[in-house]
This record gives sequence, structure tokens and C-alpha cells, in this order.
Amino acid sequence: MNYIDFAIAVSLFIFFFAAVIMFTTNYFSRYSGLTKTSELRPVAESLFNVLLKRKGIPEDWDLNYSVSPVKVGLMEDLYMVPIIIEETNGSARTDEPVTVRITFDENCQNKTWNTTLRLYDEDDNEVNIEILNTTFCTNQFSNVSNITWNVNLSANQIKKYYLYYSPDDNVTEPNFIPLAYNTSSWIPSDRDEWTDNETANFSYWSRNNGVSGFITNDTTNKIRGNSSINISDTFPSNSMFGLNYNETDNITGLSNYWYLDVWLYVDNTSGLSEFRVYVRNPPSGSPWMYTDVLGNMTSAEWYHFVKILDPNQWDVTGGGTFNASNGIDNLYFNLYNSSSGLTRTLKVDGLHFKKEPLTVKIFPEEYTNSISYNKFDTMKNLSYDELKKTIGEYKLSVKIDGETYGGQVNQSANAVCYQNPSIIQYTNGTIKKIIPKLCVWK
Repeated sequence: MNYIDFAIAVSLFIFFFAAVIMFTTNYFSRYSGLTKTSELRPVAESLFNVLLKRKGIPEDWDLNYSVSPVKVGLMEDLYMVPIIIEETNGSARTDEPVTVRITFDENCQNKTWNTTLRLYDEDDNEVNIEILNTTFCTNQFSNVSNITWNVNLSANQIKKYYLYYSPDDNVTEPNFIPLAYNTSSWIPSDRDEWTDNETANFSYWSRNNGVSGFITNDTTNKIRGNSSINISDTFPSNSMFGLNYNETDNITGLSNYWYLDVWLYVDNTSGLSEFRVYVRNPPSGSPWMYTDVLGNMTSAEWYHFVKILDPNQWDVTGGGTFNASNGIDNLYFNLYNSSSGLTRTLKVDGLHFKKEPLTVKIFPEEYTNSISYNKFDTMKNLSYDELKKTIGEYKLSVKIDGETYGGQVNQSANAVCYQNPSIIQYTNGTIKKIIPKLCVWK
């Protein structure tokens, strides 16, 4: 071997030896990185569950700024009631109000702060609602409420809605817009024109029998609008008095599949034998339908009467066959008593006809949880030292709907990230489905 061959051999040896050293170094470096990644993966998931799936200690740590929390947690209770609305009459509905009465907290455990109520449709769009007739447990914790919203459905369509609520009293008052009550599914289209003091033609209302009572409008004791129709009178010798509604023109556009919908009130039902609601076809001498509602009434409480105009569901008197398609001539609301001299007050409100009501199915309450934006916002003011009680010696970054707590993710330190779909409720009450992300490294 000459010197040239020896030099070449040494060069090749050094090259291959360097390659082996580099490969070995890179292998162990990658192995170390894989070891760190393998170690951090369960840590990331665990810290995600601790921070974003628990409330923290104490649970209201975000409200007590003078005391450092024992552990930080961003979760808040959230409840959801699924509701299905179905059109079964083969008629499209436009802006038709639907009202449901929801019991939020039967045992008054203070789980429904009344400003947190929000309704969403199946496409996650927030729906404008009206909240009325609420009874409370304590403070602003709701027990029962009427929830109303407008529904648009094509014939035979089904829609799903989701009503959310929580005990978070940091949620601000909602800015709901007053609902527009006007739909072709009603006659009259605002369902209150005939009984409201600003729109009613009082020449259409008259006292039926009685002694000397005058028809007035009651602007205090009413169900909707500005007033109800009111009369106080004494039973005469034939022991019947009531209210009659009779338009100059007959009420048309109905069929036997429409419904009569009206609210009725009697101050004292004792001593009464019947409370009959009459519906008559034109002209005079045509058949009448009637039904007795007294058994459903309670003294000094409003009763919501809804009944299909199908004559098979009523008692019918007079000649011929009742058919709502021929129009409605008269509506009577008559109280009966076995003797004269008794004085009673009768009120009528919200008188209208409507298409077959939409089918409403309310499902049992479901418990879930949400990320509280108020807690996340408070956490952003905490130092790493305070957060170490929860996360230990790890460094982290939490990203929630575009906002971040913590430092920049250190990829060179083999950071590991974990994410999972969640729900957040903002302080304005908005509910949003998000995918928060938590990254950890050493």
C-alpha cells in the first residue's frame, strides 16, 4: 500500500465514523424527544381536564379577588332542554309564536339565574325570545317561566331548539327584541285586536242579559296587550248573563280544523252552575255549538280555553249542520246560576281563531358544562406562580376561542398539545361551541 491509498482509506474511515457518530447522536436526540413527548401527552390531557372540566377550589374563586385560589378551574354548570316543534297540518307557518312553560328548578336548588336563558336552533343560531310569568326561588334564580319565540316552518317540517341556562350570576341582562305578534295563522292576525282597548271596536261587544253592568276595559288584570274586556253584573231572574262578540261582517277564512283560542276569567266560581262558550254560524237560526268550561275554571285565575271547531267535539243546537267555513256570526261567553241576585265579574282576553297548533315536544333537562368566560378572563390576570398550584412545574399555553393565556408554545422543548370540543358561555350570555387547546412543555 502506498501513501495515497493509505490517505484515501483513512479519509473513508473518518467519514464513516463521523456518519455513525452523527446518526447515533440524532437517534438518541430523537429518542429523548420522543420520551419527552410520550411523558407530556398524558400530562396535557390531564391538565386540560383539570383546568377546563372542573370548577376549581373554591368553585367561585373568580369572585374573590383578595384570596388566591387553591386550584384554578374554568368550568361552570350548564343545563339544556331540547325542544322539537312540528308542523302537522300541511300549512306553512310564518313568524308563528310558540310558548312553552318550563320548570327549571323544581326543588329550588338555585341553578337557573334568569339572565342566562338563551335559545338556539339546530344550526346554532341564537333565537330571540320573550320571558314572561316567571316565578322565582330566591333572588333572580328562576323556578318556572313562559318562553315564547317566533317559528318559521314549511308544511310538515320539524325543527329542533335548545334552551340553555346556568347559575352564573355574572351573565348580563339579555338584549332581546320585543316579539312581533302577527301571523296569517291567526284571525285576527295579532290575536288580540278584538279585546285590546287600543284596537277593539267596542260596538261589537255587548252585554248578554244581566241587569245593569257596563262593558269596560281592564288595563291591569289582563293576559296580553293593553287590556281585557270586563263586565261586572248581577244575575237577573232568568239567572244568566255574559258577553257577546258580534262583528258587523261575519268572521271568515276559517274551517272546522281551526281552533278557538281565548283567555277567560271569573272572580268567583262558587254559586255558578255553568260557564258556556257559544259559537254560531250565520245567519240567524243557523246551528250553534257550545261547551261548558266551568269545571276547568278556578276563582280569580285566568283559564286558557283552546278547542277545535269540529262540531263533533262540541254540543250542537239549532237547525242544520255547523260548518266554520260558512263563517262565524256570534260568540257568547255566558255564566249561569240557579237563582238571581248573585254578582260576578267576567273578563275575556286574547280572543282569536288559529290554525291547528304546532306540535311541541319538550324533552327532559340534560346536564352539561361550559367554560365560564368570566373565569377565563380572571385567570388571565393570574401569575404563573399562582397557577402552579394547579399545573405543577410545567409551562403551558391555553387558547380559547382566539384568546390565549400563557407563553408562546415552545416547540423546541417538544411541547405537546391537547384539544377537545367544548361549550363556552360569555358574560353577555352567548353560548358557543368551541375547541379549546392546551399545550404543555418543560
